[in-house]
Amino acid sequence: MENISNIESVSKIEQIKKNIPEKIGGMALFNGLLLRNKKREVIVEVVNLKYKIDIINLNQKKDFIYKIPILRGILGIKNTILSSVPYIMSSAQNAINNIFEKDKNIKIKNFELYFGYIVAIFLIITLFTLVPNLLSLFFTNNIRNIVQVTIQSISFFTYLYILKNSSVLNDVFEFHGAEHKVVNAYENLKLDDITVNKVKESSRFHRRCGGNFIMYFFLLLVAITLIIPSNNIILKTIIQIMLLPLLVGIAYEILMLFSKLPKALNFILLPAMSIQLFTTKEPSEDKIRLAIYALYGCVKDDNNISVKDYIAKYKKNNTALSNFNLNDTLRIIAFNKKISKDKLYANMENIILDFKEQIIIDTLLHKLYFEHIPIQYILGKQFFYNEEYIVNENVLIPRADTEILVEKAINYIKSENLEYMIDMCTGSGCVGISILKNSNLKFGILADISKDAIDVANKNIILNNVKNVTTICSDLFSNIPDTLNGKIDIIVSNPPYIKTSVIDTLSEEVKKEPKIALDGGASGLDIYIKIIKESKKFLKDNGYLIFEIGYDELQSMKDIIKKDKNFEMLESVKDLAGNDRVVVCRFHQI
Repeated sequence: MENISNIESVSKIEQIKKNIPEKIGGMALFNGLLLRNKKREVIVEVVNLKYKIDIINLNQKKDFIYKIPILRGILGIKNTILSSVPYIMSSAQNAINNIFEKDKNIKIKNFELYFGYIVAIFLIITLFTLVPNLLSLFFTNNIRNIVQVTIQSISFFTYLYILKNSSVLNDVFEFHGAEHKVVNAYENLKLDDITVNKVKESSRFHRRCGGNFIMYFFLLLVAITLIIPSNNIILKTIIQIMLLPLLVGIAYEILMLFSKLPKALNFILLPAMSIQLFTTKEPSEDKIRLAIYALYGCVKDDNNISVKDYIAKYKKNNTALSNFNLNDTLRIIAFNKKISKDKLYANMENIILDFKEQIIIDTLLHKLYFEHIPIQYILGKQFFYNEEYIVNENVLIPRADTEILVEKAINYIKSENLEYMIDMCTGSGCVGISILKNSNLKFGILADISKDAIDVANKNIILNNVKNVTTICSDLFSNIPDTLNGKIDIIVSNPPYIKTSVIDTLSEEVKKEPKIALDGGASGLDIYIKIIKESKKFLKDNGYLIFEIGYDELQSMKDIIKKDKNFEMLESVKDLAGNDRVVVCRFHQI
């Protein structure tokens, strides 16, 4: 029978192993980061403002050669460079496309990246061996080694300074800092305790950083520069170059050895870790969040979770969230799962979210709760007057109060047999399109000063299959054709009507809507006055002008219309909350 004490000892050892965090390495990219352990590597990137995640399972078996000291370091660095090529290419491609938005045909080819590596290695060899050696020839032989080391040091730290102050690399250094912070948090906290706030408290410096390896390599290069005599500069340069692979292997062994030091001896690592002052920066919260996603994908074998558990976990990880709304959360999850919200609610315990879905939903919920992006912009759609409309940050979000404007216009169109309409300040096109779909109008024009808004309106025309309509990008009536003079039966408009002084007091969600669609000038009535003046050219005699107005603007509108002999106010209409919402005017030619 096996000794019980031996069994207990083995059990304790296994338990200790389970409690020791597995080693995680990583790499910062231009638009994301990579984390890797023995089991898998996870790449999380930001592409077109959305998160993209790839999880790749790794083969844990390694040849015996990878266990030979020094040689394993040389092979490891070589493999790291080769394996990083696809990720660096993808990351750099996205970075270039972000810079050159108008030219999406710029492509980075494999040979260009490999050639870049070769050039970089050649420059390093030249800068840190050949150039210092040649320059030292201007000095006497007894101080040449000191001169060479001095030039090497100046070149090295100048290079680091240039990197640190390069705006192009800001995101890379932030991602590098996020990578370190999340790995430090993982090594010091329970996995379930890792949140954005906890990771923010972690250090952006890590003892296994590749930057430490570079520092060890540089110090070794300095050492051999001091040791090798400078009697024959050509021979010394050749020897230095030939020793570089050996220095790589030794630097790797030093890195691995020092990474096992007790935390009490961390001070020994400080000289090497000082390089991270140049190569890392304090990351923003969104980069920390992305690093946490990469960590979870890396260390968790089963990341699937039910919708019910996901919501509970989300609330636990965001305890400071005061505006959590279950209905909106379910809408976003249902949108991502492409099912109805009611079906989702009824099956929250059985519907499973995989890891990629969780990341996407996390991103959308963060936009909703922390960036205060309206849910309509997040989902990209809004229902209005029985139709569905595409909406984004370029247009005002259609609201139920505006349906009163549509209803009133339809009533007049039907009772007066009206044929031609202009929807001025159309935005998403919801007012004009809804009127056209639910009346017998022969033709309608949707006009807006914003080209981006017109683009959305055109998409909604196609979505709602409206044929008798056209769009015009126009500053009010400036681009409306003169051929329409005196031919328009009805003009409808929901123009900007909020006073400029009030804009900053609006809710964070409303302030995310385009200011041009909100700001009605100092009085809030500037656009109304212009529309009333300019519409006279296009309206038929007895034509109609119908506005949506602010809840406190009725009397001001009455005063404006009363002063204009061409218009009379026929009626005003209240919304469901009892606020004045719509005014109907009739035009008379004089």
